Amino acid sequence: MKKHNLIIIAFIILLASCKTLPTGTVVKAPDLLNNKKNFYISIPSSADPELIEFLIKSNIENISESDVKEIVSRIDRAYAGLNADNKNPKLQLAIDSNIPVKYIPKILTKKNGWEIKEYTGNTSQTKYGVFSQEDIILAFPSDKLTLLGEDVEGMLSKYDQIHAIPAEDSIGLTYEDLDELTYSHITESSSEIRFITNKPETFLLMLTGQKLTLQLNTVRGSFVCDPKNDKQYILDFIFDFKNVKAAKAGKIMLAFAFGLADGDDNSLKETEVKIEGIKLSKKQLYDILSL
Repeated sequence: MKKHNLIIIAFIILLASCKTLPTGTVVKAPDLLNNKKNFYISIPSSADPELIEFLIKSNIENISESDVKEIVSRIDRAYAGLNADNKNPKLQLAIDSNIPVKYIPKILTKKNGWEIKEYTGNTSQTKYGVFSQEDIILAFPSDKLTLLGEDVEGMLSKYDQIHAIPAEDSIGLTYEDLDELTYSHITESSSEIRFITNKPETFLLMLTGQKLTLQLNTVRGSFVCDPKNDKQYILDFIFDFKNVKAAKAGKIMLAFAFGLADGDDNSLKETEVKIEGIKLSKKQLYDILSL
């Protein structure tokens, strides 16, 4: 066999041996939230780092200020689900982050009071570290995801199931458990805090202190920090009523409750009423998130 033929054969073998293995599907943080909550919120770290700090401090006891600052600097966006009616009030958090998994066991150690166990994914048989301390449970299935709070193992199972799918097989597919409206609302903006609830009356009672009897399906909205007052937010709401008649009556009640109602936005449905520019103290929101 001629020398150049041997070179060609060797080159073909080399190419075959270097063929890349299929990459797993990239898992998005909000895909891991379950649909058992009635209030969902997404918080970009850039929109309000203090709110991210509050969530960390509320869920991890005795954490130092320097560790909180370091964690916040590595968080892009947090997605949370909770129940705004005091029934099973635990938060479920799925966070877009940048925390190398290899460093976690060096920080969350038994010496620091953490219990460490392994969770084995049913689909891939991959082993994931689960870190717990009293009522707090944490997991880091990848360098880009942090899971915290209720049903961490359920979120790990979902992650393992999705990530095991070759990326080319998941093109055009979605894997979220949340309904389409909830998912799209909390994910479509990265510059403001977004929320939605299907328990509007309870949420409004906590927000205004008034029991408003309204025929509502959902309340969704967004808020940003008030540039003139660092202790409050400015909120916009969209109220989705069960029918047009209820929307007309509800608009009047909302005008009394909030002082302003504006339903002339062309993007709204006939059953929706929008109000804008409502001021809310940060403490009020913190109280809602720490039920």
